[in-house]
Amino acid sequence: MAAVAPAPLAAAACAPRRLRVGVFADRALQPRWLFEALAQVAAGDFAHVVIVCTGNRQRSNGTSVLWRAYGTIDRLLFARGTDASAPRDIRLLVPASLRLALGPAATIPNIAMRACDLDVAVALGDVDIASLEKLARFGVWRYCFGDAHATAEPLAGVREVLSGAPVTGAGIRIRHAGVDRVACQSWSRTLDLSVAKNRANLFAKASGFLARALRGLSERGARWLDEETTTAGSEAPASHAALADLARLGGRIAQRAVERACTVGQWSLAYRFAPREAWNASLDGFHRLVPPKDRFWADPFPLQKDGRSFIFFEELPFTAGKAHISVVEVDRAGRASTPRKVLERDYHLSYPFLVEEDGELFMIPETAGNRTVEIYRCVDFPAKWRREKVLLDGVWCADATLHHDGERWWMFVNTGDERAEIHDELHLFSAPRLTGEWKPHPRNPVKSDTRSARPAGNLYREGGALYRPAQICAPIYGAGVALQRVTRLTPHEYAEAEERRIAPAPGAPFLGIHTLNRAGDLSVADCFARRARF
Repeated sequence: MAAVAPAPLAAAACAPRRLRVGVFADRALQPRWLFEALAQVAAGDFAHVVIVCTGNRQRSNGTSVLWRAYGTIDRLLFARGTDASAPRDIRLLVPASLRLALGPAATIPNIAMRACDLDVAVALGDVDIASLEKLARFGVWRYCFGDAHATAEPLAGVREVLSGAPVTGAGIRIRHAGVDRVACQSWSRTLDLSVAKNRANLFAKASGFLARALRGLSERGARWLDEETTTAGSEAPASHAALADLARLGGRIAQRAVERACTVGQWSLAYRFAPREAWNASLDGFHRLVPPKDRFWADPFPLQKDGRSFIFFEELPFTAGKAHISVVEVDRAGRASTPRKVLERDYHLSYPFLVEEDGELFMIPETAGNRTVEIYRCVDFPAKWRREKVLLDGVWCADATLHHDGERWWMFVNTGDERAEIHDELHLFSAPRLTGEWKPHPRNPVKSDTRSARPAGNLYREGGALYRPAQICAPIYGAGVALQRVTRLTPHEYAEAEERRIAPAPGAPFLGIHTLNRAGDLSVADCFARRARF
């Protein structure tokens, strides 16, 4: 959790001016994740929390005995540990002299309106937004959730679980100059068996949105509002759960329990040789490489060398709890050698991205378990690799994918909060050389959507356009691949548009696909299926 000691206002007068942020809440005790979101702001170098106004309203229970009982069982089964909704006193974020009490109707005292000189007003709970709108230069900011950008925090992530919606949304809703906008719009995979787990995943990521948005506003001013926000729709009223909702959820939990008891999920590989590849989800004409039942094979990266064809991939024995990198040699008749382990560490390895520079072969496997991005040099092909350098350190990153545009190297990689899933947020880094130094893109994260953020293989050119394969991680991880056409890639801008999706059709023999790659005329993919456990 970020430190909560704010810098004294007197000291701030000698430093470049930070944004002045006022917090207005219906009560002092707010959910822990919101306290952490404000603490990140208070601890940053881009804003001051200069005043906290709180009321004394009590949160209405408004739920049935059955729903409260479900919540207790749900937390015990699926979300043990720290409760993101546990109350914390937001008055601790500022000295006592900067705390004000709101009136019974949660209106803003006139003295606060005259004295604060605010840039941003942050509203929490049931507060009179109309009285805040003219108080701050850049409007009133609130967290919002779902398709309708609703601001009812107690219902965030609830309806998506009950209805089985594939994704859960979050963002910052900004009321400025009479217009509602949304910043930091993000979509996560709905963890559809547990409201508590889905909310914990949602809040772990969303807690950083406020600081991220305020930093952007601090750096770019009013231009940030125009460039980094979209228009919000009318806020629809959120609805509570009904008995029928809980019944449907219970049926889904039972069905999933039977499925997991009787089957095991397994990734396998597929390959073929073809002069060109029009990727589709059928994999007709591909040779299948199916692993033994005690492991899976995934993340294939092909390489053709001296007239021979190889596939490097992640191999994960289920009992090991971590994966290593293996290689198999294949030929045009569909024959494959016995897999051979080529790289293993005491932490998990996957996604063996291959890249060549100046006649040397390198591998950048995923090393998120070590909180690094590492590059390995091949010293004896294909079996011996030596760690060359740590490209990024102290970061939780997945599936680093490199691209050279003729002038500089680009790294596409997903990063995340370790309390949440890593599928959602795509970051860009660039460097003049393969080994660095790697600098973050100023627009990071350049995408925050579990349906098309995480890399799914090499970027490639076709018809003059540059394409980036991206994983579709909802409704299940590895549900398919979204081909993204890169429309803007510069040191200051990034944009892409979805070209098409590659996902198994209903009734297909497998349920997912999440890596596509090609080297020469060798195409490779992986696919997910459930096999009978007994």
